[in-house]
Amino acid sequence: MTLRQQHLWIAIVTTLGVWGLYVWQLIERVRVGDLKTTGFAGEMGGLFLFGLLLIGIAEGVLTLIARLLPHADTREGAAERKASLQASHISLMALIGMVTVVAAVLFVIGWIGQSATARLLSAATPANLLVLIANGLMGCVVVSELIRFSMTLALLRARR
Repeated sequence: MTLRQQHLWIAIVTTLGVWGLYVWQLIERVRVGDLKTTGFAGEMGGLFLFGLLLIGIAEGVLTLIARLLPHADTREGAAERKASLQASHISLMALIGMVTVVAAVLFVIGWIGQSATARLLSAATPANLLVLIANGLMGCVVVSELIRFSMTLALLRARR
């Protein structure tokens, strides 16, 4: 396995682990009714920053370990660059699609009007609804990155 493939696997595992735990905490807090509390936004913001820190540390340490292990060739060839570029294009199209869906859902909620927004506001404070929307958008970015990592791996294997 090349260093590039090792790094992609590290990115997939750490992304799934850290953001999986974050989403689990988000769902648990919504389930117990924290959307009506004023501390929800701050707690989720703190967890989000902690998640970013964990991703940075975990990927850094695991990549350092992967670099120290023996591997065949450290140079990135044309096949790796092409696979990465193609995966980035697929990831970008997926991100555009997901953000468009989120925007469409928000538009429809606004279009339906007072009845839909009144139900949402009875379940959560306005600030916490914004936190949920931000988490939805961030989820789109995380899924897009997972698509990029996975597609790069798949394209690298197809080229060998």
